[in-house]
Amino acid sequence: MVSKKSLNFRIPIITGTTSSGKTSFAIDFCKVHPKFKIEIINADSLGFYRGFDIGSAKPSREQQLLVPHHLIDISNPNEQFSASDYLNLIDEKITEIASKGAVPLIVGGSGFYLKVLTHGLWKDAKTDQEFRKTLEAKETEVLYESLNGQYSSLGLAMSDRVNPGDRYRIIRWLEVIHAAGFPPEVLEKRGDLTHSKYEYQLFCVDREREELVRRIQTRTKNLIRDGIVDETKKLFELFPDSLALRSVGYRETLNYLKGILPQGRKIPAGIVGLEEEINLSTRQLVKKQRTWFRGQREMEWFILDKDRPRLWKCLEDLYEKI
Repeated sequence: MVSKKSLNFRIPIITGTTSSGKTSFAIDFCKVHPKFKIEIINADSLGFYRGFDIGSAKPSREQQLLVPHHLIDISNPNEQFSASDYLNLIDEKITEIASKGAVPLIVGGSGFYLKVLTHGLWKDAKTDQEFRKTLEAKETEVLYESLNGQYSSLGLAMSDRVNPGDRYRIIRWLEVIHAAGFPPEVLEKRGDLTHSKYEYQLFCVDREREELVRRIQTRTKNLIRDGIVDETKKLFELFPDSLALRSVGYRETLNYLKGILPQGRKIPAGIVGLEEEINLSTRQLVKKQRTWFRGQREMEWFILDKDRPRLWKCLEDLYEKI
């Protein structure tokens, strides 16, 4: 039987690009290997929020009945769910799973949360909601200049980890400086981090470019067919300030509902235009995801379906040793 004390293996994380098939692969593996008693822990940020069902491509209720899932639908859309919350909860869940004699498998593609697991979280850098509101009201270009000024005032050169157009990271870096007095790379060098109790091993799944484009197009058609327009409308009525509505799929659908057209580009009217916008944004997201994944030296890469047997064998070997 597995216990917390004997849980000394590197817990596998199956991550990868949107539409790569990581969730279905993980569930298939668990179904075929009931003897391992695997329980899945979510690492996809949209999966945390209740009501964000269609656009997040959460595991279906049937899939969740086949394999126990954790950290899905744990927060209301108007509530803050921080990286610190995730770090605490995942340690609790892993301990809980091990206490039952089962083993965890982490599945999801949110790079920020995966980095918290594998690299730790900066201490004293919790989100200040009032400060965040002041940042959210500003244009990305203004925020980038502000961040550059913060680095200069500290006698530091701007980090090449921050792209001028990466609004999310710029805001987060400003929040860290505001809370801790130094940017993330300084805190990391000082070792001023809070770490998970456990160790992890990253497995990244991807697809050949043309195949992934086809899968993205199919995914988008399914989102529209399954009712993302109605879901987004309902969520906006209930939680208009939810940051999750800025996620790919929801953001484009919200613009569609408001009649907001992209600047500098013409798109077809109606649902066809919405479909094109979601496809485009998803491809752009995949590009960002790949950039982050390639920066993780400890990551093992697998191209599905070509490398499916190899990934399958890696997981089997890992769980067999427990």
